[in-house]
Amino acid sequence: MTAAIMWYKSQATAIKAIVLIPIIITIFSVHTHAQDDACNHLGVWLWRMEQTGFDSYENLADSLDNIGVKRIYVKVADGRLDTTAWPTIVNQDIITAFHNRDMEVYAWSYNYPGNDEAQAQALTTAISTGYDGYVIDIEMEFDNETVILENLVSAFYDQKNIAIAAGLIDSSFTLGVTTWGNPADHNFGIDIMDPYVDAYFPQTYLEVWGESYLDNPAYWVEVGNREYRSLGATKPIHHIISTEYNIINADQLNAFIGYAGGQTSIWRIPGGATTFAIWQDWVLVDWDMDFCELTSVDDEVENLMALYPNPVSDRLHLLTPDNSSSSYQYQIVDLIGNVILEGSTDTTRSIDVQSLITGHYNIFIYDDDARINKRFVKF
Repeated sequence: MTAAIMWYKSQATAIKAIVLIPIIITIFSVHTHAQDDACNHLGVWLWRMEQTGFDSYENLADSLDNIGVKRIYVKVADGRLDTTAWPTIVNQDIITAFHNRDMEVYAWSYNYPGNDEAQAQALTTAISTGYDGYVIDIEMEFDNETVILENLVSAFYDQKNIAIAAGLIDSSFTLGVTTWGNPADHNFGIDIMDPYVDAYFPQTYLEVWGESYLDNPAYWVEVGNREYRSLGATKPIHHIISTEYNIINADQLNAFIGYAGGQTSIWRIPGGATTFAIWQDWVLVDWDMDFCELTSVDDEVENLMALYPNPVSDRLHLLTPDNSSSSYQYQIVDLIGNVILEGSTDTTRSIDVQSLITGHYNIFIYDDDARINKRFVKF
């Protein structure tokens, strides 16, 4: 019997003798797979399989699939490529186990200065094995660094382009980087990395920063986005939230994910020094959030105007019940409270929002002295 199952068995009084993880998860998650949301890629991170309590990747995949996880990030290397210490990088059975359950499988590695080409070879190997994406984890070793940082990320970038030229992948393959949620404090070269990577995965570990941070996830997601943008990030930002200390609860997780977006992920699958009790929160996460059709969070305001589409990319359209051609005064405010845009709509009742960075915004529409508040997402 696996350690994870034994933990649940020890809770038999509380859960009334239901002990198998896949069964528990199925019972708690009867809504799972009610929809196939192409905008939802919510994921979890795997560090060491042997610590999870599962005896096979198939069983782990079953349990994650049952609660609705859409993507898993599997560690495949630490520094130089090493298929002995990290056989996950060449194990095609891992890919099969999760692909059979319609889950994406990303590889990730922790990386260090030096041996850049040898470390980047892990990307080529992971691509050959069948991984769907790759994330470089670079942290304290690259604080205050420029040359060695560019040497590393450019080596991975070169390997990606070689794989594209060989027809192994196409340009949609994601080469991401994960690092600090507060890169400015570490003098981290976001602008140096930006030409070489496709996405950022900030470690926005609110429970590690302190319990007070958990009270306002929207604010800290917004702060993180703006800090990355101010340091030169032009690529998508997909936050990682930590649950490894079992402080953050399911409601706080759902709030964070709702603001951070459809490629948010959780560090890490419980096991080892991370208690199996975390599974109790994970089964209560809304893994099926619909990020394609986000709706207004302001249910108390009469629906005099609807925002469409929501989310929005180029223009935000205001639809009025009488289909009039009236112009409306508006303010667009970020979740920190800064006014980003304001003015009047034209007769088409649309607003150009191309200049907005990715994130959540409130729009205040002024109509006959009434202020209507709606929320939209720029992607």
